[in-house]
Amino acid sequence: MRIFKSLLVSLIGLTALMYALENLGSIDEMRQQISAAPSPAHSPAMSWTGFALIVLCQVVIAATALKGAWELFAARKGTADEFREAKSTAVWAGGLSLLSWFALSLMVGAGLFQWGTDNGAAALSKSFALGTTSALTILFVWGTKD
Repeated sequence: MRIFKSLLVSLIGLTALMYALENLGSIDEMRQQISAAPSPAHSPAMSWTGFALIVLCQVVIAATALKGAWELFAARKGTADEFREAKSTAVWAGGLSLLSWFALSLMVGAGLFQWGTDNGAAALSKSFALGTTSALTILFVWGTKD
């Protein structure tokens, strides 16, 4: 069960990393969206700042989750207390995923990226998926006996 928990947490990290790389790969689409539909409510600089903040958070979530997965894997043969202690970083990854969804995607993204576009709707959906699956994973990792 301990190795399975480590694997689940690593999937959070890999998913967040995949989303960050996907966002970086779609910079040209972002550039076109900003230049095609300029909004008087905010400048292109604000849009790029929000974009960079979201990608940075995804990278931080990925790094935290992968570190947490490694700590769980390294503690797999330890005592129950040692393994429970190793869960801390993994729990942070889940918390950061929820924070990213609430604070960044709903507040920053909705205002700057106008989720009414096709790209925006897909990004919001992916953010929700990452936040909720991370939360469920962490509830399982933290709440079940090893």
